[in-house]
Amino acid sequence: MTPAALGRLLGGITRIEKLIASATFLIMVVALLADVIGREVFGQGVFGSVRVAVYALIVCAMAGFGIATASGAHLRPRFLDAAATGRLEQLAVRAGHLASAAILLGLGFAAWTLVGFSRMIEDRDVVLDVLIWPIQCALPFGFALSALRHVIFGLYPQLAPTDKGPAE
Repeated sequence: MTPAALGRLLGGITRIEKLIASATFLIMVVALLADVIGREVFGQGVFGSVRVAVYALIVCAMAGFGIATASGAHLRPRFLDAAATGRLEQLAVRAGHLASAAILLGLGFAAWTLVGFSRMIEDRDVVLDVLIWPIQCALPFGFALSALRHVIFGLYPQLAPTDKGPAE
């Protein structure tokens, strides 16, 4: 694939993640608002709404993780930024992306193992009586998509987001 095609692919993934994050955030807000209104107005919360909000939060957080990777918004230590300059700096940045990809693939594998175990034992939410592994799938997918981004950023640094610098 050409760098331009990879850039379009990453842009499409990011748009989907933004849509998922927005939708799940809305679900979370509506579920919590319904519970609060139910308790304050009717004296009883909405059954299972807090659990729905927690599951929406998990999916929203993993979509947000990908969005942060796509935009270069992750927090990172900056104390060694001046240690490499010139050609070494380019190599260090590439190595950093590839190391990040390796770490995220490890996390994705661990999350996939968790999902597989939950699926195998048919783990269910005790309140809603639904299988939890479909919600847990957000973890390995989120880590894998961020790992993919870092691999692409390591191979094609021009596609990587620009460093936003220290927070002000």
